[in-house]
Amino acid sequence: MAIRSAAKAIILHNDRILVNRCITENNEVYFDLPGGGQNQFETMEDAVTREVLEETGYKVRVIRFIALAEEICDNNELREKHFDYSHRIIHIFLAKLISEKTIEITEKDWQQEESLWMSLDEIDKVTFRPTQLSGRITDLVNVSHPQYLGCVRSN
Repeated sequence: MAIRSAAKAIILHNDRILVNRCITENNEVYFDLPGGGQNQFETMEDAVTREVLEETGYKVRVIRFIALAEEICDNNELREKHFDYSHRIIHIFLAKLISEKTIEITEKDWQQEESLWMSLDEIDKVTFRPTQLSGRITDLVNVSHPQYLGCVRSN
């Protein structure tokens, strides 16, 4: 059994949040927080700072842990094709930029087209993956204690 630990970041800067715009094989647009899988012997905080740098070119510092979500894919074809990604535990951190300067992106996330800054006014109006994040990003920024966002099953 493989359960992937992943770390994602809500990076708040000048009332905007950095997101990855992604496109499915069916040309459906969704948004994801920068971040990705944890490597063996790597802390979650180290994983999220490394993944953000790889995907966006930004160096960040973790402020605090804010949420945990679980995602399970029930589609057998996708499970066979992407076994390591079919069950994830996602640790979400609030982070801030160390510098506005970027370095070259070294590894885009799966289906990632670009990274962009989204205003707080528009962030809760777009579709996120995992779906538990849709409509909840600004709430997560403002919570005083970590939230459990539950498990979502998808096909």
